[in-house]
Amino acid sequence: MDQPRFPEPVLIYHVFVKDAAHFQKTEDTYDHWALFIVEEGSFEYRMGNAGSERAVKGEMVLCPPNLTFYRKTTGLSFHLIGFQWQDAVSVREGADGAFPPVGKLIVLNNKRLNSTLSLFREARYVKDSLAQDYKNHLLKDLWYVYQIESFNRKINHLYSENPVLQRAVHRLQQQAEAGVSLKSVAIELGISQVQLTRLFKQEFQMTPSAYAANLRMDKVKLLLVNSSLTLAAIAEQCGFTDEHHLSKSFKQMFSINPSTYRKTYTV
Repeated sequence: MDQPRFPEPVLIYHVFVKDAAHFQKTEDTYDHWALFIVEEGSFEYRMGNAGSERAVKGEMVLCPPNLTFYRKTTGLSFHLIGFQWQDAVSVREGADGAFPPVGKLIVLNNKRLNSTLSLFREARYVKDSLAQDYKNHLLKDLWYVYQIESFNRKINHLYSENPVLQRAVHRLQQQAEAGVSLKSVAIELGISQVQLTRLFKQEFQMTPSAYAANLRMDKVKLLLVNSSLTLAAIAEQCGFTDEHHLSKSFKQMFSINPSTYRKTYTV
């Protein structure tokens, strides 16, 4: 399976803002791509006419050019990176998901992300003649990490020639982290929940709810091994009601509790 490549980013600027009580402007429209990375705290945001969402520590939000970005916070430390893509002509969100979608993006290797953010902060001590190239290198590295993780998650990507099922798979992948509502997916596809389950099981030999559960658990395992997040934080990020719900579901699926899994597989 060939791995698609993103266009490479070209850094315009990077700023780090620490302990901001609020944003200086509650909305902005950029003529370039803007990447917000939360280091501490959280913020609410909305892009254009889309619904409001919340980004928390360790999450990134990618805003494309010429789209109004609304935001508010009561306390936040964050990185703002402005950039363009090297091959701007070819940049568009592909149907196959090769290009990262706008909105919230998550790097599961939390240790690698924290290290990169630390290097971004320390880059202020680098000579001016090197700082721009150095930060551009860090930005490229961050995108490669995200790309590799995205590719690895798609190794188990289900494919069907049935366009309805392909849309179902795509929506399940998008919504798995939040705890998927099969009813809402079915309504969007114009079929009943029973029809969705029957078609999905006939094509893939598993139910859509089982597939969504597998996607969520894949993320849980990656966060257990690649981050120092607490079980409560992982449960929140992966759509479980609390850490007890996560532990019970994890043990039912893998016959091992998440804490033991973390100790066993963390290098």
